[in-house]
This record gives sequence, C-alpha cells and structure tokens, in this order.
Amino acid sequence: MRATRLWSTKMEGKGEDKKVVAGAGESLPNPYGGGFDDAADELEISRRMWSQAENQRITMGNFASKPSILFLRQLTGVLMALTALAGVIVPSQKPAATVAFFIPLLALSIVPALLASEKSISAMVLRSSLWKQGAFIEGLSRDMMAEPGMDRIKAGINDARRHNAVAAILAGVSTLLLVSSAGLETDSLAYNLVLLVTMATSLGLAFHAVFTTDEIRRLGDRLPYLILHAPTHHPTQLDTILGDLVLAHLDPDLTQAWKLWEEDLGEAILTGVDRRQARERLLYLLHLNNSGALSDEETLGEMKEFIKPMKLETILFDENSEFNWRRLQRLIQHARSWRTEVFDLLDRLQNDLLSGSAAVTRDDWRMDLALGNVSNDGTGHLFIAINNQTSENRHLRVEVIVPGGVPESQNHRFELSACPGPKSSLALADSLLEDALDWMPRYLEKGVILWIGLAWKNRSRKQRNIQVILRDDEGVVLDSRIITSEGVATESQLENRRLKRMLGARSIGESDLPTPTLQTA
Repeated sequence: MRATRLWSTKMEGKGEDKKVVAGAGESLPNPYGGGFDDAADELEISRRMWSQAENQRITMGNFASKPSILFLRQLTGVLMALTALAGVIVPSQKPAATVAFFIPLLALSIVPALLASEKSISAMVLRSSLWKQGAFIEGLSRDMMAEPGMDRIKAGINDARRHNAVAAILAGVSTLLLVSSAGLETDSLAYNLVLLVTMATSLGLAFHAVFTTDEIRRLGDRLPYLILHAPTHHPTQLDTILGDLVLAHLDPDLTQAWKLWEEDLGEAILTGVDRRQARERLLYLLHLNNSGALSDEETLGEMKEFIKPMKLETILFDENSEFNWRRLQRLIQHARSWRTEVFDLLDRLQNDLLSGSAAVTRDDWRMDLALGNVSNDGTGHLFIAINNQTSENRHLRVEVIVPGGVPESQNHRFELSACPGPKSSLALADSLLEDALDWMPRYLEKGVILWIGLAWKNRSRKQRNIQVILRDDEGVVLDSRIITSEGVATESQLENRRLKRMLGARSIGESDLPTPTLQTA
C-alpha cells in the first residue's frame, strides 16, 4: 500500500500548522519560477505566426498582381532606360536628378511581390510544421512536405523568389548607376559607359517584368499550392468522372480537406439520394452555372432537389471554406485547365442527351474518345468514355493500339454498371419530367472514363493514330474507333496555355458568392 506523503507548512500571519496532501491543492508548484506561468503555448504561437504570414502573403500578393502595378513594373524599367539614353544624348539633362522619382515607383512595383514570395515560403514551412503537430484536424498528423508533388510546389515558390530577387537586383543596379553618373564628367568615357550599362539593366528589368507577369499573378492566392501543383499520379479509371477528375488535380494540402467536405456533403443530402450521384450532380450543376447554361436561381432550385435547404448555406455559401460555390467552380475549371478533353467528352454526352442521339436512345454501348495535345517529348493522354446502356452489369475489355508506341498495345478490363438510356430527347431542365440534369449524374456516376498515358519511341511532329477496340469477356468486338492527334506542341507552350487557363479559373474562385437573398430563395 502506497503511503500518502504529508507536508507541514507554516501559515503566514498565523501560529498554526496545516497539513497538506501532495497533489490535492489547486495547482502544483512551478519548478521554473513564477515568470513561466503566463508563457504562451508553442502550438498557439505557431498558429499565430502562420496566420500572420498567410495574411501578409495574400495582402502583398494581391497588391503586386494588380494590372496597374504589373504595368508600372514594366513602365518604370522603360522610363529608366529612356532617362539614361537622354543623358547620353543631352548630358545637361542630369539623369541622376530623376532617381528621387524612380525610387518610389520601383519600391511600389517590386517590394510587394518580393515580400509576398518570401512570406510564401515562410507560410509553407509553418503550415508543414502545424500539420506534423496535428493542429488542423484533430487526431491527424502528416508530413505534408513528403507527399507527392510538394517538391515541385516548393520549387515553384523558390522560382518566384528568384524572379523577384532578380528584379530587385536589376532595379538596384540601375538606380546606383544613375546616382554614380552624377559624380562623373559628362564628356568622359566613364559617364557614357555608366549610362549605357544603366540602359541595359533598365531594359532588362522591363523585359523581365513582361516575361514574369504570369508568375507574379500567382501571388496572393487563397489556395497557394493549387496552381503550382502538377499531378504526378492519377487513376487509370475515373469511376465518378467529375469528382475523381477534380480530386486528381488537387494539391496535397487540399486533398484531405476535400475528403472532409465530401463527408459534410453526405450528411447534407436528402434521405435516399446516392452520395456519389449527389456529388456528381452538384459539380455538374456548378459547371453549367459557370458556363452560363443555368442561372443562379435555376442552379439553386435544382440543388434543393437533393440537398437539405437548411444545409445549403454551410455547404456552399461559407466565405471562408475552401469549397464554397465559387471555389468549387474554380476547382472544376482548374481541372479543365489540365484536361480540356474530358470536358469535351462531357459536352458531347450532354448534346447526345439533348438531341436524343441514337448513341444513347438505341445503342447498348456508348463509347467516346478524346486525345490531348501530344507533347514534343513524345507523350500524351488518351481518354475513353464508356457507358453500359443495357439492363445488366457487364465486364468489358478495352484494347488500345498505339503504332510506334511504348508499349504498342495496352489492355484494360473493368466492370461497368448498367445505365439504360432515355427513350427520346430530353430538355436541359424540366420541373415536371426527367431532364438532362437528372440523367447526366447517372451517366457520370455509372459510366467510366479510362485515363491512359501514351508514349512514343520517336519524337516526331507528325500526326499519330490510335485505335481503341471494345470487347466483351468472350472477345466479341462491340465497338472500334480510330482517333488522330491534332498536332504536336512543345512542353513550354502547353504550360503557358495551361497557366493562363488556371489564372482564369482563379478569378472565378475569387468572385463574389451569390447574393444572400438567393440563399433563402
């Protein structure tokens, strides 16, 4: 039996003793002294530091990416070059006197971007540390920096830091040279040489600003790693087409949040509604709303058919959520920036439903193909959309034949759920009858899109042919198609086009949410 240890303390101002049981008091003695009682929790300090870095990153980045500031950055370099040229042609102009005019312009156009890029790396390091400590999701800790794709994201942030450092160096050198010209004789060789070098560095600043405009426009993003992320892994089979496609293009930091949002959506849908179909229908409705096919009122009315009205505000209208109405539209458009071919498949499926095409009203199988731009390094992506319009689930096989490819033949076997098609053409939206908005989610959830990577031995700019053969388990050919590539583009061309599309998607995510009166409509 463990004995209880008793301590005897002398009460101040009294002549009596009081027995004290160890551990029974209101608090234990502080072995470090009284000065440590009010020390802040380290985790809370890290949270505040990360929040402060994030706010500064967003504020400075949004300021630096304003069109007027981007134009000022280019204009200042040109004006400094012209000032140096004027000093060579007309020495009496004294170009050094203009330094006081240029310094505020340079500070206004370069310093915010420089601070934003530095705060980006600070926020990234702090966020990674908080993830390791399980500060964001209770019971979940992870090494964010060790996940696939984070090395490229970090490299992208460091590229932005280098770009802004180069701009600051060019601006500083140009300014110092202008100042130094004041101490030289205007008819000396050194004077003219200094101004010629100033012209070169100032023009370098202007051209650098032009070439890095899109890089600067990345700064200040509420989702800082999304544009920088390049999906290195993707599923071969997209079971739920829109949902899986969006998930495949999320950065590692957003992936976990997406899974939690899906759980919240599952709790918000009406009883009896299939969760995967509800997610597909929600994403499809937001896609149509963004394209202008549905108004905000029509979109919200359709959502109320499968989402509890009282849950709509928390699911779609939370300004601080990564997945509200506008940001979901951004994520859809972001996925489209990478894989426009998949959305071409969706558009053709919608057109078939609206027109009552025989491909959906009569045929047992519907197969559609889309081939992305082939890069000059000899790689590409093939997408095969297949729907089973019979009344039974079936096992199917797809053979992809790629002449000159590595490999030249690929085989994929999968099970496809039954999804009998409509008997006639459909309206896009109909309050009384089943419409395309009812049928599309079924096709998206029950159909499949195969995402197949292609590679060729020879790096040729010629058009390439790919054959796709659909067979059943007995080997009977159900359909066969040949698709031809449109052309070959360089990797830099593909990246530049994709970046512009992603920046356009970002502007959608930063636009205002639908009005509050719409939420209660």
